[in-house]
Amino acid sequence: MSNTHDTDDTVPTTAAALNDPDELERFLAAYRPKDVEAAIWARVRQSAAALVMRAGEPTRLRVEKDIQLLGAVVAHLVDRGRETTLDEALADRTLLSFDTSLTASAKTRENKRGIARRLQAAHRGLPWREGRRKDGERVQALVSHDAVDDLQQLMRAAALVAGDDEAAAFIAAVGAARPRRCAGSEVPAVDEATWQRARRFADAQGRPITRRWLHAVLTHEVLTQDAPVAVLIARYGLSRRDLDLGLTRAATLPTAPTSTHHDLLRGAR
Repeated sequence: MSNTHDTDDTVPTTAAALNDPDELERFLAAYRPKDVEAAIWARVRQSAAALVMRAGEPTRLRVEKDIQLLGAVVAHLVDRGRETTLDEALADRTLLSFDTSLTASAKTRENKRGIARRLQAAHRGLPWREGRRKDGERVQALVSHDAVDDLQQLMRAAALVAGDDEAAAFIAAVGAARPRRCAGSEVPAVDEATWQRARRFADAQGRPITRRWLHAVLTHEVLTQDAPVAVLIARYGLSRRDLDLGLTRAATLPTAPTSTHHDLLRGAR
């Protein structure tokens, strides 16, 4: 959707200038969809501009795409002789009708749907999900397979001072957690007092731990077993989140699987 707006002798050219909040507000104030009469657009211009300014990161690219989407929806309302208000533009029935009318590619339509859903949520005062995370960011947030080495070091340190109450508690906590990793295991977890002593031992070794961390490390131990993943899933009750931990090893994997790994991936041995 193109637009018309006043020109200025000092048009900003850098990204910083384009993204300046004052410049964004000037852009929104001057914007008008070419297929919507000025008098009609004036009914929603201020409320639409205010919504766009609070509906995401203040960048020219995002603001421009948002206001263009709203302009297109308003034009859609005009074509169908419906009331032109921001509430009507962002009503479920309107967005469904607008989506149905689009003839763009599937990718473009999905992009417009995403913009519309975000604007609708912001208009209704609802929270909206964060933008797409950078490649690899989700994996970096997972407990790395390198933590298996940390656990082994802690176990060796605890074994050297097995008479120590906190070291013994750490060994007991790990010893109880390993069999509990099996599906249907009835092995009870250690009591809270024992767990807290185990945590104090780990803290003293410079490796603070949580139950989530220990569960993830023991899952990494499971994932390194020489068995088909399907077998491991059934044996240990692995969830999708558990399997995601294997992604932390992706950087160390060969570009092509060995013949043995190839057979394991196919479930054949």
